[in-house]
Amino acid sequence: MPYTVEKSWLEELQKRVEFQETSRLKMVEVRENFLDNEKELRSLDSALKKTTSFMKKIKLLSAATVPQLIEELSKLNLSKFVEEIASGIIETKLKISDIPKVTELCLAVSAMYSNFSEQMAGEFKKILPVKKTDKITNVAKLRVDIIFLAELCLCGVFNEKEGLQVLGAVLTYLIQTDKIDFVNYGLLATVSRCVGWQIANIIPIPLGDDNETVKIEETDLPTSSALSGDQKKSIRELFKVYYDVLYAKTEKICSARNKAMKKVKRQERSRGDAADEEKAKFNELQAELDTLRKMTNELSCAIGITMKPLKEEASDDEEDEAANLEMGRQLAEGAIKLWSDEETKAFYADLIDLRLMVPKDLYKESEQRTLSKAKMAERIEDIDVENINESGAVDAKRTMSRANSEKESTPEESEAAVPTKEDISEDRGVNKWQKFVLDLDHLVSKYSTDKAAEYFVSNLNNKGCRKRLVKLMVEPPPTRIDVVPFYARLIATLENVMPDLTTEIVTQLLDKFRGFLQQKPSSSSAIAIKVEAKMVCVMMIAELMKFGVISRPEGLSCLRQLVYDLRGHSVEMTATFMESGGLYLYRHTESHAKMKRLLEVVKAKRERMKDQRQAMLIDNAYFTCLPPEDSKEERLRLKFDEEDTPMKKFIRHVVLDINDTNVDNHLKCLRRLDWSDPEISDYTIRYLSSTWLLPIENLQHLASAIAGLCNLQHLQWIGMAVIDSTIQTIRISLENPGNFNQWAHSAAVYLAELYSFELCDEDLIIQILYQLISYPEPENSWKDLHRIRMICAVLEIVREFIQKGPGRLKLRYFMAYFHRYYFTKKEAWDLETQDKQPNSDGGDNNETVPDMETSFPYEVEIAYSEMCRKFRGKKKNIPNRWPKNLKEAQDAVAKVEKKFKGDLKEVAGEHSDIDDGGMKDLNVIEEDDEDEDDDNKYSEGEQEFEDSDEERQRGLSMSNAVTKEEDDDFQRELDRMMGEGFRQSAAPAAAVQYDVTLPAAAKNRFSRNIKFAEDTKARSSPSRSSEMDFDDEPSSSTGVAASGRQKQGRVTLMVRGKANKPALKTVNIDDGELQRRWKEEKAREEEERADMKRLTLGQHRRIEMEEEKALLAQLHGSRKNNAKKK
Repeated sequence: MPYTVEKSWLEELQKRVEFQETSRLKMVEVRENFLDNEKELRSLDSALKKTTSFMKKIKLLSAATVPQLIEELSKLNLSKFVEEIASGIIETKLKISDIPKVTELCLAVSAMYSNFSEQMAGEFKKILPVKKTDKITNVAKLRVDIIFLAELCLCGVFNEKEGLQVLGAVLTYLIQTDKIDFVNYGLLATVSRCVGWQIANIIPIPLGDDNETVKIEETDLPTSSALSGDQKKSIRELFKVYYDVLYAKTEKICSARNKAMKKVKRQERSRGDAADEEKAKFNELQAELDTLRKMTNELSCAIGITMKPLKEEASDDEEDEAANLEMGRQLAEGAIKLWSDEETKAFYADLIDLRLMVPKDLYKESEQRTLSKAKMAERIEDIDVENINESGAVDAKRTMSRANSEKESTPEESEAAVPTKEDISEDRGVNKWQKFVLDLDHLVSKYSTDKAAEYFVSNLNNKGCRKRLVKLMVEPPPTRIDVVPFYARLIATLENVMPDLTTEIVTQLLDKFRGFLQQKPSSSSAIAIKVEAKMVCVMMIAELMKFGVISRPEGLSCLRQLVYDLRGHSVEMTATFMESGGLYLYRHTESHAKMKRLLEVVKAKRERMKDQRQAMLIDNAYFTCLPPEDSKEERLRLKFDEEDTPMKKFIRHVVLDINDTNVDNHLKCLRRLDWSDPEISDYTIRYLSSTWLLPIENLQHLASAIAGLCNLQHLQWIGMAVIDSTIQTIRISLENPGNFNQWAHSAAVYLAELYSFELCDEDLIIQILYQLISYPEPENSWKDLHRIRMICAVLEIVREFIQKGPGRLKLRYFMAYFHRYYFTKKEAWDLETQDKQPNSDGGDNNETVPDMETSFPYEVEIAYSEMCRKFRGKKKNIPNRWPKNLKEAQDAVAKVEKKFKGDLKEVAGEHSDIDDGGMKDLNVIEEDDEDEDDDNKYSEGEQEFEDSDEERQRGLSMSNAVTKEEDDDFQRELDRMMGEGFRQSAAPAAAVQYDVTLPAAAKNRFSRNIKFAEDTKARSSPSRSSEMDFDDEPSSSTGVAASGRQKQGRVTLMVRGKANKPALKTVNIDDGELQRRWKEEKAREEEERADMKRLTLGQHRRIEMEEEKALLAQLHGSRKNNAKKK
């Protein structure tokens, strides 16, 4: 089984294993010759100064100093300092990148001193935790020490069991003592990635999609012989046990989290909200699950185990996010607008900047913020909008403790809040304030509000006036609810230059609002306060929220508190808030989901209201937030409901629910529809053509039903209508790339299924296939491969029929162009992905990239390969070799185009010859019913009947003459046959069904003959009755008898008699008049036939010339494109 690994890991592994195996073999040879080494040591320098200097350098060990130390080591005799060397190396704080170089130093020391390995093993035992009582003090150093120990074991520094025992003991300690908190998972994951393959045959899985990966078989990886197979298996089992315990805990926490989430949802559905303890428990379990999932995923990738997916349920947060995204999409598309009109948007969004209009000296003092911002909710997620008890009971856990000393404001106190003349020391200041208060009562527009703000900053920006303005804004006149939006704009405009003023107003408003909620409805203080004061307070909060002074989360929290106990004055306050700010909260992407749930609770509580006045208030407020007339979807739904008749529902059921078990019954139902009704027929055709509404496996059954309909002569038009609509869908998808890909794919499959039932010819299929690969595509469309998928799907269905029929040559030519289109797409894909890869190497663009997983979609490659395999020839001695790259595909197309260059001229010449000859032959065609001498033997009524029968017979003869010979010369043969059809005698006319039965004696009177110009043998006409036997004398042309009277003929007519029985009636008709009308009618018809023949032949000639020009232009365009690519 191939494994996917990181390319960098594989390269490092190959290099390290090669070094480890070479070093281990050298150490084996060195241990056999230690006696010779001792003789050499005696000859080396053992001066104290040099050895001391060497030991100091050991304590400062790093990868950069290793080469110098190895050089000095070969010149010094350090046999007395082996233990110190081992201790110095172990105590040094190394990095993982230093381990290869330090290992080389250890190999050099071990090669010279036989007791070095024992000293290193002893030092490792001192610092590594191997007992249950040992504690880990430095996890980072422990990680490096374990990898360093494994590296020394693999390179042969230790004896056979000397280092492996220490390595096994420390790994066992780390795993056995950490099965609860799993603090060692990161350490073990790093060890597994670094040396997991050498010590346990572990192949780590790439972590993330950014790293470059390759596929490799396990047998192709280099093997290390330092550890036996059993030893590697034991270490691998240790890692597996640790992972199993970690995954079991993760699964347990996931199960507990799912139970907690179900409990929370159950309480929300039944009571409207869940308890705080349940929510806190759920949040805690969710956080723990996220941490454990991350740990488990990291460890599973490190030890080469694919993590099993956890069973999780969708949370409400995901539903809220989806709802917010949907609202954002509608706002972006313009289907819904946040503000009702541009004027409203300008009022709330376009605020003036007073700092640009007023000198800075006038607001320099007030611009500095001295008060902290009002405490408001900052995050929508923190607002528990679902914590609403629908029973209307008060939630004691969320009620705030009442302050007994709090004094409730009354309307009288509000009026007293207006400063009097004694409050202001100067008359001039009093006049200005009074003028400002008078202006506030007459705020009617955005302009007047901005002027009032500018006046206040310019003339009344002092501490006393700001304090009075706060009182005026917090307690506006209850009877002037119309000026509240303008007050809110005034506050929002002053915020830039007076932040403390805004903070005080918001703080007092929210405190006042909470005070209203804490009062019991039956308390005397609540009764003393009029409901208008509460409504004004709530409206001010909603308006400030729309200006951004109060945050949306805080406004949503205020509405939630009102909805929680929807009784008494809370109904009026809730209605006021929803009418002022409900639509804003509902249409804002941040608060849409929460507001939607609040509205659902409001609607549920409204059903239990007994007071009709309160119910009407809630209804008005609810439809202010959700106006049905403003909803496009609601309008479409209502229109659909009005037009959705039972017949239309039945048609949708018959078409959309068709499958292999009920296709016969549904076909019977389709046949019984009233197809003469335009509304029913158009509706049925629309759904018969809407292929994307059906599963793709049911399209063949729908095509079978259409074939059954077309078997009836009066319903044959249905197949053509469905084919036209299907082709139109494909063309629309080509004109709008990326928008209707799924529709086009199902339409293409549907068209192929219709062809399999002989509802369309193969020329149409070939034409659609050519259109798919030749229709222009937008620039930078190398990622768009849906046309290849469509072509493969169509060829999968029509392959058997076209390959076995006369169209196999056409399909072979198309396959050449399709191969070129496929490899053009593939080459563009490879070039784009190669530029995006960080370590991509330049190469020949014509070479096929072997790693198709990263360079080209796997499913497209498989579909193309499967299609080529099925089109491959069955004969082994004549293999059908398909192109393998773009160059071969272009060569194949060039051969096809070269073959047709000469054929085009020949075809054009033959067509011109045929046209000329056809005109000459057709000009001599003559048609007569009988000899001109007998033209006066028929009445006018009989002539009209016979002419209509002749026209119907001629059309039938011409349609029968056209065969279905589908070959390369189809158009040419068609024109030739049309010319020959006029020179051939018509087949006997089929018996016409009459409403009455002809008498046997009169049947011979309705026979006729048709004579062409080239017929030399005249046919005798049948015998006629005495009433229709006129004289054939030359004098008859004059139409006058010998007696001087105009000669008349007796004609027998058949009419309906009593009881619908046929009856014969004889009438007299003037011979001259009959003959004259007969000749005039024949002359007129001959002239019409000649004009029709001339127009038809001219049209065919023009069509052939246009097709020839189009084909030549296509060949020239293909040649230019090939030249550009080369």
